[in-house]
Amino acid sequence: MVRPEQPLPRPAAPSTVVKAMRAVDSRVGLMVRLANELGMRRGEVAQVHPENDMVQESGGWALVVHGKGSRTRILPLPDDIAALLRTAPAGYLFPSPIGGHLSPHWVGTLVSRALSDGTTMHQLRHLCATEVHQQTHDLRLVQTLLGHASLATTQRYVAVDDDKMREALAARSRRWHM
Repeated sequence: MVRPEQPLPRPAAPSTVVKAMRAVDSRVGLMVRLANELGMRRGEVAQVHPENDMVQESGGWALVVHGKGSRTRILPLPDDIAALLRTAPAGYLFPSPIGGHLSPHWVGTLVSRALSDGTTMHQLRHLCATEVHQQTHDLRLVQTLLGHASLATTQRYVAVDDDKMREALAARSRRWHM
């Protein structure tokens, strides 16, 4: 039996994110930030309700994220995002004109349009996972951040830097060929 290949990480290019942030309105920019900086899914971004979902913790403000499978997690908020959410009008952060919140599909569409070049909102989640892992080297932390039940799932989000792998192997080779 041939096993299917594991999907590869697909982080968005940082330059694509920077370009999008310069070109979008504040509403779509906040959607991009929540996905890119906090690793939130489009459905999680769509459901943000600041007055119900923000909590004050000892280290600052945090956001209760309503994830897949009716699971919630709490993510610490950067101060500037917390300030934006605290001053948002009452109700959902991204309200729908017909009531409730925007659909996850529409949130993903708006963000993908802003990113252009075929980059998707989900790739922002991969970029967040990759960069947090590079910074902390803590896969368990990334798992908790993304709200994954399994470390195996989280591993598929974290891209390995080919240059760092090459450097590590070259250094190891030099050590053994002294």
